[in-house]
Amino acid sequence: MVKKISLAFIFLITVNLQALEIYPKNIFLDHYEIIPPLGRIKSIATSLDKIFAISDNYLLIFDKNNFNLLRTTYFSQEISLVAYDPFYDELWVSSVNTIIRYNISLGSVREYKFNSIINGLGFTAESVYISSQKKYALERNSGNLEVVSNFPEDVIWYRCFDKKQLNNYVFLTPYFYQDDLKVTNNPFHQYEITALHDDGMYLYVGTDQYGILRYNKISLTKERIIYGPLTTRNLRLKKIGTDYYFISEAGISFLSTGDRKNWCYFRLLNKPGDFLFLDGEFLISFGNQIAKVSGVVSTPITHLKNNIITINHDGVYIYVGTKNGMYKILKETDEPFPFGPDRYPVYFIYPSNGQIFVGGEFATYRFDRKLDRWFQILPCGTKDICALKSSFYFLTHENQLIRYTIPNDSIGKENDTLTIALPYFNIYDIDSDGKVLYCATGSGINYFNPETQAYNPVYNLPRIKYDYVAIVAENIIAISDEKIYRLPLKYRD
Repeated sequence: MVKKISLAFIFLITVNLQALEIYPKNIFLDHYEIIPPLGRIKSIATSLDKIFAISDNYLLIFDKNNFNLLRTTYFSQEISLVAYDPFYDELWVSSVNTIIRYNISLGSVREYKFNSIINGLGFTAESVYISSQKKYALERNSGNLEVVSNFPEDVIWYRCFDKKQLNNYVFLTPYFYQDDLKVTNNPFHQYEITALHDDGMYLYVGTDQYGILRYNKISLTKERIIYGPLTTRNLRLKKIGTDYYFISEAGISFLSTGDRKNWCYFRLLNKPGDFLFLDGEFLISFGNQIAKVSGVVSTPITHLKNNIITINHDGVYIYVGTKNGMYKILKETDEPFPFGPDRYPVYFIYPSNGQIFVGGEFATYRFDRKLDRWFQILPCGTKDICALKSSFYFLTHENQLIRYTIPNDSIGKENDTLTIALPYFNIYDIDSDGKVLYCATGSGINYFNPETQAYNPVYNLPRIKYDYVAIVAENIIAISDEKIYRLPLKYRD
């Protein structure tokens, strides 16, 4: 008997070790935030000053007046229903075999085991009520759960979404949404309604990948919250000027530096390669084709023999790197001309003052505009470049960093540049704030200080593998494993 009890006890401990986790774990010590994707809204609740929503496995908390996203919490288990307890100013969330009690002020959680499917959560001053296969009452302080024959009449209920609820709001007809023609290549796609919450004056509507809408039930005016990029799956990050863009199979998402509230996006039918934003229009590569995309209209610009890897421009020419060499196209024309490295893939093209840097498969090149001549500057292939002070930093295909400087007296000469390898663990992406170089590595975000010649970890971000990093508007943006992290630079050290 003793052995059986011990085994059962060990089993319970093991289960507990695999229990729910949330991120960020501590809202007072963890200064980063997670940017959620524009996912499926499963449930909505409100308090006097806040909006609460479950989007995929994220709990979102918005300011009720200006719609600012105040907090994002990621749950390691599936969550489905959120309910606001007005008596204790807390949230109750249904999860897999668990009811979660979420303290809004502290960002902490407490779990209550519950194995049945939950249809609704309700509150009185004394108890929490659970509508399931049976009727239950949960005592908040002790956690005692008991079956009841009936629910009190004064319970404040939050129930799972039922499409039959739509019949109560005829003004929502036809009960789906479609994108504006200016922001999609797929104008006929319908985004279904997946959640409703009526708090008296307003009706809150949750959707699948269209955001959250709020209707004034008297005037029927509506407002929309677009709280994240189209997706966080298979993202690539591209920085243009002071803005950053997320490229995915779903399209292009971006958030300008002056507005952290509403995201913008452009949905695409086909998987994009690289893109430019020229004269108010997207120039996007699809396979071996470049097209000008404006709303539902796509106008092919040019076709090449090989798939396109990267595109860039200098205001006069559009430069194209393919799997078999580089080309240039005079702006407003459609004829590509071979230019620079050929036969092998070109991974980046970086026009700079008086020169163009190009990263190839087996070497790195510089084109001197004054001399109209190409130079091989590195005998190894590179896939990214970043300018910092008087040097350029290249990221090799072996995920190592090389600093490159052009000596003042050697302009136009072959192989007389100064290069220094800066060995470190694998580095997957680089960017700069003008002072130091930030590196996305297999063990977190690190930054390289040219003055001290040392790498320093950013401890206030999770120490995990990151694929991309960008510095935008005094924030570090880092992408890792289908999650996007944002950390203000003031919390870097």
